[in-house]
Amino acid sequence: MREKSMRAPRIILIATAAMISLGLPPTMAEDSSSSPQPASTDRPVQADQPRCARWTDECVNCTRDSADGVPVCSNIGMACQPKKIRCLADAPAQEQPQLK
Repeated sequence: MREKSMRAPRIILIATAAMISLGLPPTMAEDSSSSPQPASTDRPVQADQPRCARWTDECVNCTRDSADGVPVCSNIGMACQPKKIRCLADAPAQEQPQLK
């Protein structure tokens, strides 16, 4: 008999705790990305660099195919921190057809 009398308060306590915890709004960390970010003026490394045949940002390396001029770039490394894009090789000068 004593066992039944001890169960009732325990069940009431658990039910009350559940109702209180479900009724409270969840605690969330402040979203730091909600503040407006200034627009970046840096071009992505995969964007065409017209005066370079090869360029890099120390994470991604790009090379221009000489046949059609389309840049081909490697994948970025896992923990790489890109630096300023720099040209490794100048693009060959476009030859002008000479009129005779």
